[in-house]
Amino acid sequence: MNQPPLAGLGVMVTRPAEQAEALCRLLLTEGAVVRRLPLLAIEPARAAPGLLQQFAEARDADAWIFTSRNAVRCARRLDTGRWPARLYAVGAATAAALEELDLIATIPPGQFSGEGLLAHPSLQQPAGQRFLLVTGTDGLGTIAEGLRGRGARVTVAEVYRRQPVAHAPAQVEQALQDSRAILLTSGEALQLLLQLTPEPQRGLLRRRKLVVPSARVVEQALELGFELPLVPEQVSDAAYLRCLERWWTEHKPA
Repeated sequence: MNQPPLAGLGVMVTRPAEQAEALCRLLLTEGAVVRRLPLLAIEPARAAPGLLQQFAEARDADAWIFTSRNAVRCARRLDTGRWPARLYAVGAATAAALEELDLIATIPPGQFSGEGLLAHPSLQQPAGQRFLLVTGTDGLGTIAEGLRGRGARVTVAEVYRRQPVAHAPAQVEQALQDSRAILLTSGEALQLLLQLTPEPQRGLLRRRKLVVPSARVVEQALELGFELPLVPEQVSDAAYLRCLERWWTEHKPA
């Protein structure tokens, strides 16, 4: 009988707990052993008058840009009014979150990232246009900088922040021992995992195969002494799964 594609592979999933379940189910279906170790928790912003005013004043903006699923969901909790017809999403998962609200968004033509979005043909000459960038604290400043550099006016609405999740050293060590691959969502998560890992286990951590969302996080990982990480073709559950399956096909024990 043929085994599932990921049979025998331990995978550490570090996404925020409320966003990890669909991916974990996929991994389990494909035969992986899943170890959950959420590194960040999402804390929605409070409905402060200044933040609500940003949404009210942006009703007639040329477009709104969303940087993540969290940005979409937290924004909708804060603002239930009319959103403009012209919307942009940094990736497919963000666009799917908007589609759940019956809203259609434009996504990057290539890489799902801030740089990828800035490469979209419709954003090459935005001079004089107004944008609302809906994001988290410290989220994708490259978009605001890039659009402003092209003459656009950009208001940034920070609708959530990421909070580190504490784990006991023994818990981190056990998850690490059980996993040959680690799925990470950001450079911030990578830094947190390194900090949480007990010093004697950091060599083992650096030998684990990382799966990261972008070339930027690859560079960060290499600078921190990790082996070359994997990067899926898109930031989506299915793409992470395909990426792992290709790697495991070549590296699983005979």
